[in-house]
Amino acid sequence: MKNDDIFRAASGFGGGVGMMADTCGALIGASMILGLKHGRKRDELENIEALDKSGVPVARLYKWFQSEFGSVKCRDIRTKFGGGTFHDFTVPGQFELAEKAGIFKKCSELVGKAAAKTAEMLWDAIEGEKRVNKK
Repeated sequence: MKNDDIFRAASGFGGGVGMMADTCGALIGASMILGLKHGRKRDELENIEALDKSGVPVARLYKWFQSEFGSVKCRDIRTKFGGGTFHDFTVPGQFELAEKAGIFKKCSELVGKAAAKTAEMLWDAIEGEKRVNKK
């Protein structure tokens, strides 16, 4: 998907939402993409079924992510990637230490895996819809 507005809107997710080492931005971004496919529309705000329709795939992604990376928290993941050391990007010098530890390369690989899983989930949803529509 190439949408500059969505890309720009997701820019603040890096470093665990605003560099605060909280929920991994890759998970949040992937959840947004699933929401584009499965999410409820503005006129469906009161429709709980529509909310469930978007919540279920995001929950599946969340569980997969947690299993794959050991946590959904950026702090935990970066500590693991840093060999047991947490590098706080907001502290002078820590960004460079994180870079030397290879954390950014590992995070890029994580983003790629999350994107691939999301694409797989979208593909499965589309194929499932095709099977239902054939009946």
